[in-house]
Amino acid sequence: MPVRARTSALLAALLVALPLLGPAAMAQEQRSTLSQTQHQLDQVEAVLGNARADSVAVSAALAEADQAVAGARGRLALARARLDAAHQRSARAASFAARTAAELDQLHEQVAERARAAYITGGSGDLTVLVDPDHLPELLDQAATLDYIAQTGTEAANRMRVVQHQAGVLHARALGVERERRAAGDAVAKEVADLEHVQAVRVQAKRALDARIAGLAGQAATLRARSAELRRLIQQEEAARARAAAERRAREAAARQSAAPVPAAPVRPASGGRCDLLGASSAERWIIMHESGGNPTADNPTSTAFGLGQLLLGNRILYLGADYATTDCGKQLAAFRAYVRDRYGTAAAAMAFWLAHQWY
Repeated sequence: MPVRARTSALLAALLVALPLLGPAAMAQEQRSTLSQTQHQLDQVEAVLGNARADSVAVSAALAEADQAVAGARGRLALARARLDAAHQRSARAASFAARTAAELDQLHEQVAERARAAYITGGSGDLTVLVDPDHLPELLDQAATLDYIAQTGTEAANRMRVVQHQAGVLHARALGVERERRAAGDAVAKEVADLEHVQAVRVQAKRALDARIAGLAGQAATLRARSAELRRLIQQEEAARARAAAERRAREAAARQSAAPVPAAPVRPASGGRCDLLGASSAERWIIMHESGGNPTADNPTSTAFGLGQLLLGNRILYLGADYATTDCGKQLAAFRAYVRDRYGTAAAAMAFWLAHQWY
């Protein structure tokens, strides 16, 4: 049975209607209810303790998840920084390769320009050099210069090609590193997402446990208050019986002195007439007539029982609220029926109990 349903059942049984006859049975009923209340309180306290222990475990798991998420986020930040560095190196390698290619093209142009300048020296005088034996040394010198220029240009071009190849290799490696860094970053990002999901689940579990603990704490507080109220009512009933017993002894002593009979304390009407019970069932009328004679102001001087069904103060507060002292016939009959329904189920069952125990 849920705790709330058990609490409602306890409230129905907490302040029971006790008879005018049998004060010992009345006290025993209240003590039994107090014992049941204390047992329920112990059960709720045990569940509350377990829930608090679970809350501590979930809190520790949540702290662990927070640390894992923080660590994964740190690794993700590092992976992204490495990816940025790899991307920058790749960009620098690509830029270097582009500059190398441009310089190679420029060198080729310079070699071609210098070769043309060696052959073209300024007009017909150059032709004379080609046919005049006296200028043979100059021609040889120009040929040697051209050969040196060509050789120098070829070596520079070869060096530039090597540098360009190295730049291409460097760029390819940088691209590979960038791809690896990106894959590593994606893996860490997935890890972070998974850990954040675990973290969210644990946060939800912690909130649910906190709500459960709050509900159990409220139920425990309610049960403690009802236990205290039961103890107060028991003490009140015992004090009333003690006073009644003292008064009875005093009357008996006075009667013995005067040799007059001492009547038993009856249910007496304070004022007013009887209620119309035409709408009540035969079992309801039978109980009411045996309890109060149908008088809504009937009370018991030895307890707090009052009204048609002689409900104790606690039950009148339970079923009538702030109007617990009402003498309205309709309200009292409704409270009587609610009590019978909650405790016995039917008026016939309540009547059978009354016949067996002389109270209900």
